[in-house]
Amino acid sequence: MANVKKAVFLSVGEKAIVFVIQFVSSVVLARLLSPEEIGIFSIGSLILAMSHALRDLGITSYLIQERDLTPVRLQTAATIAVIMSWTLGLLTWVASGPVAAFYREEGIGLVMHVLSINFFLLPFGSVSMAILKRNLNFDKVVRINLASGTLQATVSIGLCSMGVGFIGLAWGAVASTTLTVLMTVLMTKREVPMRIEFSEWRHILRTGGRFCGSSLLWEFGLSAPEMIVGKAMSIETAGYLARSLGVVGLAFRSIMEGLTPVLMPAFARTHRDGESVGDQFLKSICYLSALAFPLFACMALAMDSIVLLLYSEKWARIIEPARILCVGSAALTIAVTGAAVVSGTGKSKYTLRFQLVGQPIKVVLILIGSMYSLDHVAAGIAVGDLLITAYTLLVLRRLLGFDLSRVGEALGPSLLVALCAATSCLAFKLAFPHAAPFFGVVGCIIASSIGWVIGVVVTRHPVGAEVGAVVRRVVRR
Repeated sequence: MANVKKAVFLSVGEKAIVFVIQFVSSVVLARLLSPEEIGIFSIGSLILAMSHALRDLGITSYLIQERDLTPVRLQTAATIAVIMSWTLGLLTWVASGPVAAFYREEGIGLVMHVLSINFFLLPFGSVSMAILKRNLNFDKVVRINLASGTLQATVSIGLCSMGVGFIGLAWGAVASTTLTVLMTVLMTKREVPMRIEFSEWRHILRTGGRFCGSSLLWEFGLSAPEMIVGKAMSIETAGYLARSLGVVGLAFRSIMEGLTPVLMPAFARTHRDGESVGDQFLKSICYLSALAFPLFACMALAMDSIVLLLYSEKWARIIEPARILCVGSAALTIAVTGAAVVSGTGKSKYTLRFQLVGQPIKVVLILIGSMYSLDHVAAGIAVGDLLITAYTLLVLRRLLGFDLSRVGEALGPSLLVALCAATSCLAFKLAFPHAAPFFGVVGCIIASSIGWVIGVVVTRHPVGAEVGAVVRRVVRR
């Protein structure tokens, strides 16, 4: 358990720093690029995001949860990763022309050309990264991600400030991937033998294929909004949607990208040791929701000040869609934790089932919303996320054998904490309705923090003890 806590602390700390890097980068890039340029890059990169899910073939998840990971299975996984990734790299290059013609925008094809380079690099680092996460070596993962995130922001901002436009973002991503692969291989060169092997391919693809199907549908759900809006409405509107998703997604990733890499290996270890995964899941969502629910509630209230401060009046159109998206993102934190449970315990067919049920509904809602307005598209995304979360909890109830009332007991105190934080934030907004964006954001942060502390104390939420322990350790140092 100590190793898990250390891994969580390292991973969350790393994501907090990466959040700051991405935050600063997004603010600068929003002033260097137009909504249309953001839309062009978003559509091109999101199409490739789905290809990356197929490229992985669920191998990363397989390697993390496999009970008997022999050298032969490891070598086979590495061989499959190279073959699949290089094949998709060539297909992406060829498909860039037809995709650009479909959207009537040559820039999308150019983005796909540049980003296809990543396919030829990633397989050499993906297996090594999975081994680091399996072994909970998050001190190394932290160093890799911080270095690559800093390089991506630096290259992207540097090139865009030189006037190259949206393609600077693509070259920033390639630079980041190159550094990630180099560092990962160097840190695990003795753990991942690079020899061609096929003998265990059936076993790997049987398990990994289900994870792959789930990842594909998940990525499709993430990519579909901008791809649909870019065609049904306009590239510029897709850019506004991308920025709406981006400002909320930064908050979501700051929480979940710090925890998710740890959650799946932790649940896998609990399962291998024969301990109660259900109890660990309920404890996890109790702590997680005490952070996520207040964060997204207060973000929704302060979104006007946040957008005007970060992106200027040029992006005011994204305020209401971003507020709506906060609702779905808060719920989705629970669904992602649930998905980590079934992945970590080897129930790969359920990870696929979650997405088979939820993502098609989500896409239909987005299609309907695109006939009306950007706000309706955001509502479709949020409702889809709520439905995915509800279905995930229903499945977990059956798999882990707990009653849904225990979920209510785990989340109830966090809802009260969120109410306290949101009430305090709203009180500030009402008291200072015309505050300048900077003072509006700072005031909301202070008011929300005070409300959060009051909520934690009043409800005696267990997250308070953990936060106190972390503060005491920092003070002693």
